[in-house]
Amino acid sequence: KLLAQRDVVAFNNLVDPKSRMDWYTAATTLEKIRQTRPPADTAVPTMPYFDNIYPANLASIMSAWDGLDVPANFTPTQTVFWLLQNYPWGNDWTDLQADIDLERFTEAGLPTLFVQPQFGALNVWSTIGNSNYHGLIASVRQRFGGLQWDFNYTFSHSLDDASGLQSAAGYDTDAFIQNSIRQRDNYANSQFDMRHQINVNGVFQLPVGRGRFVGANMNRAADAIFGGWRLSGIYRWNTGLPIYAPYDDARWSTNWNAQSYGSTTRDVQPCITRDPPKLFGCNTTYAYQSFRNAYPGETGMRNVFRLPSYVSLDMGLNKSIKLGETRALELRWEVFNVTNTQHFGNVDNVDTSRSGYGIRLDPGVRKLTPPTNWSNFTGIQGNPRVMQIGARFAF
Repeated sequence: KLLAQRDVVAFNNLVDPKSRMDWYTAATTLEKIRQTRPPADTAVPTMPYFDNIYPANLASIMSAWDGLDVPANFTPTQTVFWLLQNYPWGNDWTDLQADIDLERFTEAGLPTLFVQPQFGALNVWSTIGNSNYHGLIASVRQRFGGLQWDFNYTFSHSLDDASGLQSAAGYDTDAFIQNSIRQRDNYANSQFDMRHQINVNGVFQLPVGRGRFVGANMNRAADAIFGGWRLSGIYRWNTGLPIYAPYDDARWSTNWNAQSYGSTTRDVQPCITRDPPKLFGCNTTYAYQSFRNAYPGETGMRNVFRLPSYVSLDMGLNKSIKLGETRALELRWEVFNVTNTQHFGNVDNVDTSRSGYGIRLDPGVRKLTPPTNWSNFTGIQGNPRVMQIGARFAF
């Protein structure tokens, strides 16, 4: 019962009592036909669902609005399919529901079937969120001589149906449940799920200086320069965070105000390349054509892929020089990201045309070529190498 966001006026998944079919099933049947047909082909078998819930003269009602030229002899099923093919909805099923309900049915004096007349969408916080976590933590610690070190490993798996913070606002956030009617469809790896983590840290007193293994008899001046140095370091590695399947290109099949994720039509996995920097770099066209647009009611594939792993090594070298009984000078040299490793992080998904990490309509059926920036990385994890040198005088 965690806090999560949902659309409390999500469009109704109306069940026809005669055919016993719901909207999602009926609309998905037509959508599957549309995704495999050329735009000019409007032939479609009559479905009792649409013929039962819509009036027989739906074609004329639709034609009276905005000059749509729907053939007058079309059945309600044929009319719905014609709109999908000829009006710029193409898989935008919620706009089709809203326009039929509010634009035409209101003019015809008929009640709405799917849309709450006052709201197109209403996002609210509710204590409905589900999450599960399980993990394993193992640690090894050892101290001997001038060396002490820790090794820590964490296996973890976090799943939920919303991962956002309470500060999240609006739609299309990690806190939003795509389909409040079928909330379970949102259940997947958490946005912050990090399956494996390893970190090793240690401090090593270098065996150099007066009374030590190397230079045990060196004078005090030499000891002040060469003796008493400590080497410390922290190494971290973890597997990558999840990322969802691409959105489709400004179409809303399930929620009127938030887009669903896409789904795969065949097996495809990320193939990360550096030149160009892409999530699907060595199989770009194949990957692009392996996604389809969401069917009505679908949430799509949430957090099914993984971004690159993360690795870093930080090290420091320091010593303290005594200057009498009450004074000391501490010298420190620290290097963050010693190897200057820069693994990719963010994927280009801010482009509203969805060319960065989105799919156009029916990429596989139409054999579309992906845009040049499709699945491009636009940022790195962590920071480039940074060094700092410091001195501290204590008295």
